[in-house]
Amino acid sequence: MPDIIFSSIIRDLKAALTTRDHSFRYFTLATTDNYGIPKIRTMVLRGADNNLNITIYTDKRSSKISHIAKQDRVSLLFFDPERLVQVSIQAKAKIEEDDQTLKNIWENIPQKSKKDYTTKFAPGSEIQKPEAVDYLENKHYFSAITFVPESIEYLRLKKPNHMRVLFKKKNSNWNGNYLVP
Repeated sequence: MPDIIFSSIIRDLKAALTTRDHSFRYFTLATTDNYGIPKIRTMVLRGADNNLNITIYTDKRSSKISHIAKQDRVSLLFFDPERLVQVSIQAKAKIEEDDQTLKNIWENIPQKSKKDYTTKFAPGSEIQKPEAVDYLENKHYFSAITFVPESIEYLRLKKPNHMRVLFKKKNSNWNGNYLVP
């Protein structure tokens, strides 16, 4: 049964890439800031493969980049409120540094979405009013981050018995064990 659950996690993540209203399309990412304080934010899922490597896009000036540069261990949380399924992933974050890879991704991003990575000032910079955001014309700060899972915890809340499974990677294979919910 853990294999079936693991396959369902992969299926859900891949479905979230193409189904705009899939509950796993948006997830919570937790990093640790330079003072050791946890910081959480909602992210958009941009990539997922059969090993559950997960990719996001971001502005390279964002705080999450500096957090990950200092501490690359992060947590990701996906939740489906209808099925009451939670998937928590402990991962190692890798900031994409290959210019050609970033260029290839950039060229495939819809034009209207590219604007998000061209602000004159870094995300989190103070402005006078929301309309005061200035954009650059020929420069962008696009980056991508891939999260390589180290453990995955699945929790389904359902009567009469909740179900919890912990998956850990061993020798390139994922092994699942049931836990007390």
